[in-house]
Amino acid sequence: MRLLIIGINIRHIACSAWRAGHEVYAVDGYCDLDLESCACDMAPLSRDGMEGPKGEGDPVSEHIERVRPDAIILGPGLEEVRVRGVPLFNNSPDKVRRISDKLWQARWLERNGFPFIRTEASAEGLDFPVMIKPRRGAGGVGCRVARTRSELDWGEGLIYQEVVAGRPASVSVISDGKEARALAANEQLIGESWTGAAGFRYCGNITPLEPLPESDIAGMAEGIVSRLGLVGSNGVDFLLTEEGAVVVEVNCRFQGSLDSVQCATGVNLFQAHLNSFRGVLPERPAIICSAGRAILYASRPLKIRRRLLFPWTADVPRPGSRAERGDPFISVLARGSNREEVVGRLRERSDLVRKAFH
Repeated sequence: MRLLIIGINIRHIACSAWRAGHEVYAVDGYCDLDLESCACDMAPLSRDGMEGPKGEGDPVSEHIERVRPDAIILGPGLEEVRVRGVPLFNNSPDKVRRISDKLWQARWLERNGFPFIRTEASAEGLDFPVMIKPRRGAGGVGCRVARTRSELDWGEGLIYQEVVAGRPASVSVISDGKEARALAANEQLIGESWTGAAGFRYCGNITPLEPLPESDIAGMAEGIVSRLGLVGSNGVDFLLTEEGAVVVEVNCRFQGSLDSVQCATGVNLFQAHLNSFRGVLPERPAIICSAGRAILYASRPLKIRRRLLFPWTADVPRPGSRAERGDPFISVLARGSNREEVVGRLRERSDLVRKAFH
């Protein structure tokens, strides 16, 4: 199938589609070297039309005319854009916009009997410390803890949550709009100092989650995704607390765990995503190994001067590109027989990458 895949960062989606045998045309905000190797054609994503509220601009029409694809997949940052005249293999923009509202999510989880984190439009009535988050957003960007009233932000577009301690996890799910199938439970890497991430920034995954919690988070994720009527690849984030699992948020899109899930299960996630639109769901796969991806963040401004030749990197930046302090600039991958092996290799490889850049 001739596919146009477009989004701010679509390397993981496009390369999975290419491995599934599809003809991939990529439009991306980074144009990394490994994306180029998976695409028949690659173009930079224009920011024109993307400065207003999501869905109001039209950053895809020029690429539709140029590529004339059989179908389109919208990636990160563009999932709410409306597309006309070409089949779209995504959840509907209206559904994405509604579910991406974290305040709406919390109310929905409460109504449907799922464990949730108390979430309010105002900090009034919440005990300190208080978690402050963008009402819409991803990757932990803009999240912080206020320990006193003087540290509160009162800007628009924020939500306020009780602070809950727990182990971050996620479940990767494929759904056909009625039924859902969990493919893997994953450990989430959040704010790991060895990746250069700060605060609550998302910086990768380990698949499978070890040890598994007593709570059936796979079954819970299937129930959430199926009741929401989602289609394709979706994910549910959890915190595993001493009292049990609580839902952090629902992500109606491809997740950053795609690399580790594919490696650990042998399932091509993109093809499973496409098949779900025809009502075909995979069985829950067996785990064949442990796998991980770590996103590395720049500790200072970087100018990429040469290509890295390590075979276990992903999102490989082009020579001449730049990363500001705190920006993600490359990913490292690893596999092993257990979590400890994978984390050890990820840390060793992150050290090698930093030495090569510095």
